[in-house]
Amino acid sequence: MGMPGADLLCIAIGLFLYAYALRDARLVWRLRREGVRTEGLVVANVDHQARNQNRKQNQNLKQKQKQKQNRNTIPTPVIQFHDRQGHEVEFTTAIQGIGLGLATGRRVEVMYLPGESQKARVWMRRQLVGPALGMILGGTLFLGFGLLVALS
Repeated sequence: MGMPGADLLCIAIGLFLYAYALRDARLVWRLRREGVRTEGLVVANVDHQARNQNRKQNQNLKQKQKQKQNRNTIPTPVIQFHDRQGHEVEFTTAIQGIGLGLATGRRVEVMYLPGESQKARVWMRRQLVGPALGMILGGTLFLGFGLLVALS
């Protein structure tokens, strides 16, 4: 016998992931329709875990970074561009993973929404559709598992 409520939890997580995928697809649709295209530069590739630790202002960051150097980590590209108002904008890619990295110093095409330059994406198919596809896959797995538990 399973844990009570596990089916509802899995179904809720699946539906949440579907909603988030829909939100992401809507952003990409808006970028295609009304986005401004410009050139950006990959200024850095940061370790995702180290970036989160910097936000928490962890005092032992240097020690942990030394320990992490031996582990395989997937870097997150940081892209920098200038919007129409001349403001310098930096953002990280929406998806990280093997084969999705961008070399530091590489020039990439960037699309952003006018007036909302933080809502920017690297204009590559894998960077545009990857986040939504990943969330749809995850949502399908959770929803399917939740329904399997609920119906058994």
